[in-house]
Amino acid sequence: MKRLMSPVVAVALITLVSACKKVERIEVEPKTVAFTEAGKKEALKATAVTADGQPVEGVKFEFSSSDPQVVTVDGNGTVVAVKSGSASVEIKGSEKSAKVPVEVSIPAAIVVKGTPITLTGLGTTATVDAQVQDDAGRPVQGAAVELGSADTNIVEVSGNTVTAKGVGTTTVTATSGALRQQVEVTVKLPAVASVTIEEAPTTLKVGQSVALKVATKAADGAAIAGVTPTFTSSNEKLATVDATGNVKAVKPGAVTITAKSGDKTDNAKITIKKK
Repeated sequence: MKRLMSPVVAVALITLVSACKKVERIEVEPKTVAFTEAGKKEALKATAVTADGQPVEGVKFEFSSSDPQVVTVDGNGTVVAVKSGSASVEIKGSEKSAKVPVEVSIPAAIVVKGTPITLTGLGTTATVDAQVQDDAGRPVQGAAVELGSADTNIVEVSGNTVTAKGVGTTTVTATSGALRQQVEVTVKLPAVASVTIEEAPTTLKVGQSVALKVATKAADGAAIAGVTPTFTSSNEKLATVDATGNVKAVKPGAVTITAKSGDKTDNAKITIKKK
């Protein structure tokens, strides 16, 4: 009759076999750890192996953090994020050790460079340089930022570009997750360097009307969009002019229509004739 091996002997044999296996290195999974939120956890699994990659049982591991203010680790290898920074967890066992790099980057604020923003001239644009930073002041890689305008009549947003649509001041809000940051954007018109009445008749008959075409330009000669000059008539009994530059002949005579923007003016002399 066969005799069964006692449990004590079996354990002793297993221990003896394991002891014969020399630990060459410690392998850890995962090999790197990254956190984006405080309090998040990751369990490390350590394995002692021989030179040919065979696992060695019964090895006791010790875990330690290079910076407990960034991450902590308990005796079971559970890593916990504390605050943003770089650290490593060291695993020791059977006179061998391994290290696992740990990166903690907790989004803390949206930083917008070059603010407040001023746009001079309708249609002009600016790029909003917004960056999410962690609580260590480092950029958070891959963090998306969305922009939105509080008043699209003043500023429109497309991607990270703002475009001037109307004179005034509004805010553009940068959003990333729960983070918010407002940027003040002001749109103004360039200083008027010249006002020119480009199309005006020299004569009108009583009862006729004409719309004056006026160009306002900046110092560089570029036309300024959004500028509406004021118009006046030297004699409204002879001809009237409304706010849009529409002239109406009333009675015969000579009249001067003036277009003005800022301190720049131009005149159109019109003779009113009988029908």
